[in-house]
Amino acid sequence: MFTGIIESIGVVKSIEPKGEDIHIGISFNEQKLKDIHIGDSISVNGICLTVKEINKDCLKFDVSKETLSRISPLKISQELNLESSLRFNGKVSGHFVTGHIDEIGIIESIQKKDLCEVWGVKVSKKLIKFMPEKGSVAINGTSLTVNKVNKNIFYINLIPHTLNSTNLSSHQVGDSVNIEIDMIARYLQNFCAK
Repeated sequence: MFTGIIESIGVVKSIEPKGEDIHIGISFNEQKLKDIHIGDSISVNGICLTVKEINKDCLKFDVSKETLSRISPLKISQELNLESSLRFNGKVSGHFVTGHIDEIGIIESIQKKDLCEVWGVKVSKKLIKFMPEKGSVAINGTSLTVNKVNKNIFYINLIPHTLNSTNLSSHQVGDSVNIEIDMIARYLQNFCAK
């Protein structure tokens, strides 16, 4: 379980195919992402992965074919948002994020507005019903608020702090991003459908 408040940006250093799975190495800032141990869950661009190895400033993970089929493609030198798992003895900013990607979204528009960037992100009709105005959504593991919804595009505001402390600033129109809907919205929709 995570909060969607990104602690550090990592960089993909290695990708080793293991059949249809991969072994991935990601460099990280030890000052920002502290007290990491083998077996810990880390949100990597919104994907809950288990630490397999720690070599100085590099975390290594195994990623299954199933996970790879649901996420935005990974590549060498790519920046990834990192967050260690939630500790229940601290404050919770953001919202509850499970690290289970629901879908890949496509950035349809990016508009500068005063200090912010306003993004339009396209998802399937199936997923958009979980995106109420002022509801929560995680993009690449980052906790964000839905401003409005138009058909199957939802809109969010990215403030300067979010752009400076996540990998979202490196994205452009047409890029794919990992989307996780709000856990509460998922359960409410499921409950109301019965």
